[in-house]
Order: sequence, then C-alpha cells, then structure tokens
Amino acid sequence: MTARVPVLYIGGTGRSGSTVLAQQLAQLKGAISVGELRYLWSRGLGANQLCGCGAPFRDCAFWGDVLSRAYGPALADRAVQAARAGSVDRIRHIPALSTRWLRPPRSRRAVNAYAELMLPLYRAILAVSAGSVIVDSSKDPSYAFALRSVSGLDVRLVHLVRDSRAVAHSWTRAKLRPEIHWQREYMRVLPPKISAALWLEYNLLFEAFRFLPSPAIRIRYEDFARDPGAVIERIVGLLGGTLLTTGRAATPFVHSISGNPIRFQKTPAPVLVDDEWRSRMTLADRRLVTAMTAPLLGAYRYRVLSGSG
Repeated sequence: MTARVPVLYIGGTGRSGSTVLAQQLAQLKGAISVGELRYLWSRGLGANQLCGCGAPFRDCAFWGDVLSRAYGPALADRAVQAARAGSVDRIRHIPALSTRWLRPPRSRRAVNAYAELMLPLYRAILAVSAGSVIVDSSKDPSYAFALRSVSGLDVRLVHLVRDSRAVAHSWTRAKLRPEIHWQREYMRVLPPKISAALWLEYNLLFEAFRFLPSPAIRIRYEDFARDPGAVIERIVGLLGGTLLTTGRAATPFVHSISGNPIRFQKTPAPVLVDDEWRSRMTLADRRLVTAMTAPLLGAYRYRVLSGSG
C-alpha cells in the first residue's frame, strides 16, 4: 500500500502572515514549501506568472519535472480537467466534503475526479523534491476541505490567526505583484468591512475543520512573531516529530506559487509583529472591524476594548 502524502496546510485569511511562516518552514530539513498550490493551474500554468525562484512558471525546471512526472503527455487534458475539478473547491460544497455520507452520487464522482487530478501532483512534488512534507499555504478553507477528501493525502492544518484590525489595515495597502512580469500590477485592496467579513468567515470555517478527525493546531501570528522558535516546535510536533526536524536545510526550498511578494527575497523576511494599524488605522475603521469581529477576537485572546493583542 502506498503511503499517504504528508501535507502541512496553512489556513487563514489573506494578509495573516502565511508567506512569512512558510518561509520559515522552508528552512527546515524535508520541508517543501510550494506557496499557494491552489493557483498552480490558473496563475502558474495558465498565466505563466513567476515562480518563487524567479523564472516564469513554464520555464521552471522543478515544476516542469513535477508536471511531467505527474501527468506526462496528458498534461493538456489535465489542465482542462483542472478547470472542471475546481468546482469541487467551493465553500458551498464544504458540508459534502466534510463527510462522505453527505455526498450525493454526483458529488462523489466530482470528488473522485478531483482526487485523480490532485493526488499525482502532490506525489510528484514529494518525489522530485526528495522532501518529506509539502507545505501548502493556499489559506482558503474550501481548498483545505477539498484536499482532506483526497484519501491519498495526509492533511494537517495550521490555522493561522492574526488580529482582525491588523489584517484589515493590511488589506488597504497596495503592494506590487512582481510575479506579473509582463506589466505593472498591484495586489487588490479591500475596504475594512469586507476584509472583516472575510476574516470572520474564514476563521469560523477553519474552526469547523478542527472538529474533523484530522490533526490541527491554531497559532496566532503575533505569538509567532514574538517567539518563532516556539511556534515552529509546535508545528513540528503536529507532524509527530518524525517528518520534520528543526534542523536547517542546506538549501531552502524556493519554488513557490503565488503569495506575498516577500517570497522573492533572497533571504527570509524578518518575523515582525507589524502593528502599524495601531497608529495608521482610522478610529472609525478600527471600531467597525472590532465590532464585526469581537466574538472571535475575544476567543483568540485579543483585547477587544483597548485594541492591543
């Protein structure tokens, strides 16, 4: 029987520090941090955006080897299949993805087709990289549930939480997207009320994921920034202490898809709390975001009234 592929999934809302965490994990022996693998078909193979190594995706030798090993001459057909299989990765399908007995026959067929598409990809990544764990920082909850439905994957969740006000402020800052190498383009910005609603929705869905019989931990980005070593130790523990060690890799893995622009830096970005929101966020926006997210802020041990974590 073929062993299941270990996948360490970093889940949470955008602008929560997932790329910073993934960079730190990429320093560990055996950790293969591939960025947001959910976007391999659209942003990688389709749009030919830059890989984290700096090469356009279709010119990257690593991803060329992975796709060849996974699909061979059927790659073009698989790309078409990926567009169809993407319908499985939707929030509305999470109940059916959570338990097999809730899936009608049509849903079961869709999930099986999704597994046939994705499992060879993850197996090929592990084989070509000679790593022991794939670190996938796709963040989206529906993708986490979809991957969990693939029986050949061993998905373990790191639910990454960051203060909703810090997240909302970050979403208002425009950042250049260097992976769009053929033109100048910026990451999208969101008004605070929209980012607060997404923060609430995504974190609640990941709380639901933790009720499933899959290994999972929750970490706060602020705790990670204050003591990265302690958080990394917890993550190593989530993997049973056998798949990863805290020892450094000789050459950190750099072939990431999508994510924060810091992934293109030659050295990992410093792990900082980044509390600019305290001085730059308007009082009205702070009050709005706090009011919308107060129940979970308190549950996650953030100070709701004073606004300090």
